[in-house]
Amino acid sequence: MAAFGCMVLSGCGAPTPTTDQTAAGSAASATTPLDAPLSDNDQEMRFLALTARITHGCAPDAPSGSGDVPKPQELPGAEGTPPPRYGSGEPPSGAPNAEGDIPVPLDDPAPSKPTPDSTEPEPVKETPLTGIEKCSGSEHAQRVSEAFKNTTTTGYEAMHKKLRGLDYPASRIHRMPNHTGAPRARLDLRMMGSHLALEVTGTSSGVSVEAFGAPETEDVKVTDVKRKPKLNTPGP
Repeated sequence: MAAFGCMVLSGCGAPTPTTDQTAAGSAASATTPLDAPLSDNDQEMRFLALTARITHGCAPDAPSGSGDVPKPQELPGAEGTPPPRYGSGEPPSGAPNAEGDIPVPLDDPAPSKPTPDSTEPEPVKETPLTGIEKCSGSEHAQRVSEAFKNTTTTGYEAMHKKLRGLDYPASRIHRMPNHTGAPRARLDLRMMGSHLALEVTGTSSGVSVEAFGAPETEDVKVTDVKRKPKLNTPGP
């Protein structure tokens, strides 16, 4: 994270430009309009820098950890898992028997699942956020709410433009069906295995913003996540 922040924010280790390079850069700046739209790469770099700053501010909330190797029963999903059973007189797993074969655990076979009658995909459920993700989501939601404060968002295009101005790339902004006539969008803030996403809904005095979790797999879109029903909160 420190190396990434150094590279993105300060450009440390960059060579000092020569006179010819400086002149070329000045000429390019003179011919490039100040209000020229940012490229996709520039937008993503700004977003990565923004995410690094917010995550760094939330880092104290992360568990410290002892550095010890966890025991098998302490691993996620180990709760309630019965130990493997073997046939009578057979050696434990990994030890060859008299014939030189390694026995296989005789666990109860999993019950067969009924064949679904429909080919429709199952709805994608909302994923719980971790402590750091909750903190980061709150920070993102606050800065978006502040930027839209005391404004009336009349359409999705205006919302989209405003969000891009806040360093959220267009590729991470996804349109959702309007809620009682108000525009709505979801921001995909997932990166490096995180689950964070935002739902932004226009209001008469700005926007309401909620953080939620989406599966980390790339084949799942944030627009497909089924949000948990909440009071006065629009559904997907």
